[in-house]
Amino acid sequence: MDIKTTFWFFDRIKEDNLCLLYNGNFSDDITTKFIELSEYNITNINSLSKMKKKVSFLMAECFQNIVRHGEALENKVDVAPNEGFFLTKNWQDIYYITSGNLIEKKKIEDVKAQLETVNRLDKEELKVLYRQVLENQEFTEKGGAGLGLIEMARKSGQKLEYTFNDFDDKYSLFYNQILLKSDQEVINASDSEFEIGEAVNYHRKMISENILIIHKGDFSQDSIFPVLQIIEQNLQKEKKDSVSKKKIFHILVELLQNVSHHCLKEGTKKEGIFMIGESEKYFVINTGNFIRNEEVDKLTEHLDYINGLNGKELKDFYLSKLRERNIPNNGGAGIGLIDIARRLISPVNYSIQKIDDMKSFLSINIIA
Repeated sequence: MDIKTTFWFFDRIKEDNLCLLYNGNFSDDITTKFIELSEYNITNINSLSKMKKKVSFLMAECFQNIVRHGEALENKVDVAPNEGFFLTKNWQDIYYITSGNLIEKKKIEDVKAQLETVNRLDKEELKVLYRQVLENQEFTEKGGAGLGLIEMARKSGQKLEYTFNDFDDKYSLFYNQILLKSDQEVINASDSEFEIGEAVNYHRKMISENILIIHKGDFSQDSIFPVLQIIEQNLQKEKKDSVSKKKIFHILVELLQNVSHHCLKEGTKKEGIFMIGESEKYFVINTGNFIRNEEVDKLTEHLDYINGLNGKELKDFYLSKLRERNIPNNGGAGIGLIDIARRLISPVNYSIQKIDDMKSFLSINIIA
C-alpha cells in the first residue's frame, strides 16, 4: 500500500460525513462493530438520526448475504469462504450501503431474475412476495438469500442497484447497493452522486494494494473505539505470534490517537482517514488528516529528527518527553510519534501536501 493511496481515497470521499470500507473476513463480531460505528456516526448527524434502526437492519442483511454466499462456496474456491466487500457511506442526507461477494456464474441468471422481480414491485407487492417466500421457500434454492433481497427493497424503499464482475472462469463478484434518504424520497441510481461502479473501483483498488479496512470520518475517541475492535478481531485470525500482534495493535492505537489529538478540527469534528493493509510478512498502516500550514515546518523538523535517531537514541528521546509530560503546561508534544518510531523496522514515511492557504494534508505510512 503506497503512501499516495491515502490521499487518493481521501480526495474522493472528503465530502462524506462517514465512509467505511472493508475487504476481508466477516463474522458476527465484526458485523456488530460495523453497526456500532455506523450508529455512532448516524446519531451525531441530526438529519439521519431517525434512520438509525433502518440502517442497522439493512447493514445486518448485507452482512448476512455475504456470509450466506461464503458458506455456499466453502471448499469450492481457493479463497477464504467468507471473504467479501462492504462499504457504507453518508453524503449529505443520503446513506449508501454496498456489499460484494463471490457467486457461482451458473447462478447469476437466477439472482438477476430475483433482483428484477424485486425491483419492479411496489411496497405492498413486496410484502406479499415476502410472505409467499417465507411460507413456501420458492424464490430461491436458499430461501434466506431471496428473503434478504426482498427485505432490502422493502426497508429501503428504493430499487436495488447491482452488477456482476468476472472473478475467474467459474465465479463472479456480485455487488449490491442500497440507497437510503432521510425524507424517504425515491432515488434513481442514475441520479445518485455515487454509483455502484465507483464502489467497484474502490474494491479493485483495495484488492490490488492488499487493503483490509479504510475509515474516513470523525476521529473522536468514541468513534475510533469500534474501529480498533474490528482490527483486533482480524489480528486474532492472523498467523503471527502474540508479541507481534500486541506491537501492531499498540502502533494502531498510537496512530489513531495521533490523528485524534493533532488533526485540524473543523466545527465539532476531527476529520481524518485511516487505512490498514498487509503484505506477506508485515502490516502496512496509513493515516491522513489536515494540519494547519503554520504547523508544517515544526512537524517536518520533528519527523526528520525522529527518523535520524537510532534505537537507543529514540529510547532516550522518548523517556525525556515522558518526563516533560509531568511539567505543568507542557504536553510532551509528539510523544506518540516517537513511541511509534521506536517499534518500527523502518523510518516513519510521511508526505505533506498543501491544500490551500490555511491547511495541508499530512499522510503517514508505516510498516509494522
